[in-house]
Amino acid sequence: MTTLVIAEKPQLGNIIADAIGIKKRHDGYYECQDNHIVTWCIGHILELAKPESYNPDYKKWNFDDLPLKLRPLKLDVKPNTAKQFKVVEKLLNKSDTVINAGDFDDEGQLLIREVLDYCNFKGDVLRIIINDLNTEAVKKALNNLKPDSEFDGMYKKALARSQADFLFGINLSRAYTIIAKLNGVNEIFSVGRVQTPTLGLIVNRYLDNKNHKASYFYKVSGTFNFGQNDVTANLILDDAVNTVDGKIIDENLANVILEQKGKKAIIANQEIKHEKKPSPLPFSLLDLQAKMNETHGFSADKTLKITQALREKHKAITYNRSDCRYLTSEQFKDAPKTLEFLNSIFSDFSTYEIDDKKPSRAFNDDKVTAHTGIIPVSSDFTINDLTKDELVVYEAIARQYLIQFMTDKEYDVCNVFIKSDDYSFKASATKLTNSGWSAMSSINTDTSNQDDDSIDDNSLFEYLSSLTVGQEGDCVSVKADKEKTKPLPIYTEATLLKDLQRVAKYVKDPKIKELLIAKDKGREGENGGIGTPATRSAIIKNLNDKGYFIYEGKKLIPTDKGIDFIKAMPEQIVLPDLTALWFEQQLEIEKGNLDIDSFLDDLEAFITLEVERSKNFDVEVKGEPCKACGKGVMVVKQSKNGSFIACSNYPDCKTTQSILDNKPMPDCPCCSKSTLRINTKALSCECGFIAWKNIAGKKITEAQLYSLVDKGKTNKINGFKNKAGKEFSAAVTVDKENKRTSFLFSK
Repeated sequence: MTTLVIAEKPQLGNIIADAIGIKKRHDGYYECQDNHIVTWCIGHILELAKPESYNPDYKKWNFDDLPLKLRPLKLDVKPNTAKQFKVVEKLLNKSDTVINAGDFDDEGQLLIREVLDYCNFKGDVLRIIINDLNTEAVKKALNNLKPDSEFDGMYKKALARSQADFLFGINLSRAYTIIAKLNGVNEIFSVGRVQTPTLGLIVNRYLDNKNHKASYFYKVSGTFNFGQNDVTANLILDDAVNTVDGKIIDENLANVILEQKGKKAIIANQEIKHEKKPSPLPFSLLDLQAKMNETHGFSADKTLKITQALREKHKAITYNRSDCRYLTSEQFKDAPKTLEFLNSIFSDFSTYEIDDKKPSRAFNDDKVTAHTGIIPVSSDFTINDLTKDELVVYEAIARQYLIQFMTDKEYDVCNVFIKSDDYSFKASATKLTNSGWSAMSSINTDTSNQDDDSIDDNSLFEYLSSLTVGQEGDCVSVKADKEKTKPLPIYTEATLLKDLQRVAKYVKDPKIKELLIAKDKGREGENGGIGTPATRSAIIKNLNDKGYFIYEGKKLIPTDKGIDFIKAMPEQIVLPDLTALWFEQQLEIEKGNLDIDSFLDDLEAFITLEVERSKNFDVEVKGEPCKACGKGVMVVKQSKNGSFIACSNYPDCKTTQSILDNKPMPDCPCCSKSTLRINTKALSCECGFIAWKNIAGKKITEAQLYSLVDKGKTNKINGFKNKAGKEFSAAVTVDKENKRTSFLFSK
């Protein structure tokens, strides 16, 4: 009797094989003790078949064919993993029992089960549940196998989502692209359940920021004296007339309060609290991506690729695509060894007070999901093996792990409430009593638990705490600062990733909002989000690759294509409501109350309506008129070889125009990678470098742009204009430090 273990990824396969005991290594699998064979997938090794495999006519995009008749959906072997699939298929034919070692989540259940179904495996199937990628944890899991049939609901739920996403995307992407072409816009308009709402967030935030109409409010504070020092305190607003969200909007009301100057004041109340703040939890993928974007400007996709290298190439960290921030008790047992390894790498780690005998709140088996938080593991690599960027990410992970063994940050907070006639004011100060984990300067010392008005000032704290209730004083002065409301800032990848975790806050329909939040119940850090930590970075990259937005430094700036697309799309596709509604039905599928075919029947009826609505898709064509056909305009196109400018009627009108003087796109002058992208407004890179095509009133030619990125500067260019309208001449050079262009003047 042969038992075949199929892991989701090679790394887990290696660990399982070690746990069972390796007898012989083969290409793509291990022969192990007790008639066990261990092999693996490489993520999904099967994919949903292309439309033309159902009907050759579907290779050509024809509106009359929509919606495409694709059910029952079938799978094909992915070309880039075909070799490993053949290994798995051959082993399945020789096995009596299979142990499903996919990640313990919906997608992991689907990934292995679809292979078994595709290969028509008829033997017994068991399930192993592994949350911690170490040999001892796997040995325990091997002694606690369960029938795989217990997880049929997870499989069917994931299968329904996968097939629904495919049908939704393939049909509506074709529909909107075909209609756009009929209107003279020959662009691919990709539509997706998560992708389109994500673009909607980027576009709507940008437009709200640009169209923001400022209003004014008054921030009132008073200065009071109680015999020794002056104390500044902020006005406490009740639900007074002419206030909005606790802000005074009426200048007359502000002026009335100013009349408190010279009046008596009294200490109405005083409170002193001792606060403790535990260390931030280890990173999940999303939190790490946000941190790297904030501190180093790394794109989410770049951080993902770096963690992939740290995990697979260097064996330096645990599973990197995790959506969890908690750790297991087994990982706590490994802590002394891991900490000793880190001390040998980072010289300053030994200077901090570490207690590896006391587990932090991060070590909680009940809160660990399919994976644990991302932490370092002891290995045989050295710092010299890592690239500069890999070291940056690895050190952040290591420091976030180290603070799990440091004491809480502790501080005292003193709040004093001052009464002056009918108005109340509040002064606050904090005194740090134990820096704890916050002593590690590279960690963001989040003070969200502290009072918003408190000031970190020991001398002010001592003075406020010396005041007594009933003590009288005087109102020395009152001032009302007129402040302007600010729009929400344009998204960076960090802020967008955070918002994708909690999209529900933008949903107006209370039922939809409730469903989105219910979807994430029990998932730490997720509160009504769309997408997953593993897919969000790919979605953002895809939107950029398709020309929907560009990077301006860290900011995500939608292009005309992106803005026009979202403006023209129906609301039901731009909003995240579909995720909530599908989730509700997929829960019923998981419980066995709804079958997949019924769910897909309803979906196809919805798609049919949306295909019909797509006829109203009206996208504005922007660009220089095509001189050849006179009908289209010159727009930026994307191809596998890079960007080029072509008539919007391309390929019917084959007029094209080179980008960068018909030469290959050079590497980015700032990061030296081949990630330069170009559109009608700018040349940009995911590292943050940007070169505008119009500088100081002067249009930069393609030849000049090529020289700029290839040589680092242009020749002298005439015709620039300063703010006064006066013309000047200068070369344009690359400012690598700030990832911008700057002028270089002749001596």
